[in-house]
Amino acid sequence: MKYRVAHTTRYRYEEDVTCSYGQIHLVPRQLPGQICARSEVTIEPVPVDYQERSDFFGNRFAYFEISSVHRALSVTTTSWIEIAVPVRRELVGAIEAAATPWESARSIPASDPEGRQFLLDSPLVAASAELAAYGRLSFTDGRPIVEALQDLAHRVYGDFAFKPGATGVSTTAAEVLEKKAGVCQDFAHLVIGCMRSLGLAARYVSGYLETNPPPGRPRQQGADVSHAWASVLVPGVGWIDVDPTNRQLVNERYVVTAWGRDYSDVPPLKGVIFTRGTTHDLEVMVDVLREGD
Repeated sequence: MKYRVAHTTRYRYEEDVTCSYGQIHLVPRQLPGQICARSEVTIEPVPVDYQERSDFFGNRFAYFEISSVHRALSVTTTSWIEIAVPVRRELVGAIEAAATPWESARSIPASDPEGRQFLLDSPLVAASAELAAYGRLSFTDGRPIVEALQDLAHRVYGDFAFKPGATGVSTTAAEVLEKKAGVCQDFAHLVIGCMRSLGLAARYVSGYLETNPPPGRPRQQGADVSHAWASVLVPGVGWIDVDPTNRQLVNERYVVTAWGRDYSDVPPLKGVIFTRGTTHDLEVMVDVLREGD
């Protein structure tokens, strides 16, 4: 399975911007079963400084600085990804952990500090009695963890409204539980909050999902969006990824870009600008195309 992913973000400002500093998490990770064969980043205006490195979580990360005066900023990342079917890290983990009681996944050894860090609260996801109670309806005593995760994803899908604009990038898991509405990043935070509240290690995953057009309709470019889901650690097996927005486990149609404790660790694009203006227009376009489409 081969994909070409193009992600463009455009800003238009009401006044001159004298300087911009930006950070991006837009280049897919190299993973077992996922190869990012090539990636190109185009920024306009051309930055005076551009640097790539790995961040704390091993994600591919870039920093740029634009020192010329501008009223528009465009960042486009185009990546060519190969997905091995069915050898995906998440799929293998789900198969191996299918019969594992969820309680056993709470025993993360001290020799795994990378996993243990995802037990802790993060800026947007804090454990609570309310989140534990919501999660416990799916995570009943002795229930296999994969079955419980799938049930939780189905419940989130049924109990919460997908409503763009109902939340923002700083909305917490507790606020999502109260609002009963949000978008993919909110539902990922909700599942992560339930898991951490039950003593399970969970992390936030950002990336893309190939979407299919309705039957009989041609595929439209720019119809896709960036996506987010949750991942839960099963010691001795690995991470299992679940997408509550689409009530399913992650499969070969997903492309992983980055992961962290929550959205605040891996926003696709963030930065600081210097301008007298107070407003701007934002446009985001994403295409996830199978090679040859």
